[in-house]
Amino acid sequence: MARNITFSLPEDLIRQAKVLAARRDRSLNALVREVLEKEVKSRDRYRKAAARLLEKTAEGLYEIPARKWNRGDLYE
Repeated sequence: MARNITFSLPEDLIRQAKVLAARRDRSLNALVREVLEKEVKSRDRYRKAAARLLEKTAEGLYEIPARKWNRGDLYE
């Protein structure tokens, strides 16, 4: 379901946005919708990627075998 909303934007920004929309053969409404959808999807992908990274971090990225160091190993 689509809903109407009202924005208050500077005239210069509206003029530039109309030119951009026309160059892309889009209405201003379609241009704004596309930009907002792209931004929302981008942030969603970022959140999902961050969640995957945190999962991997919690699991441990590498298995490092335990090693006991002695003085000779450290000062060679």
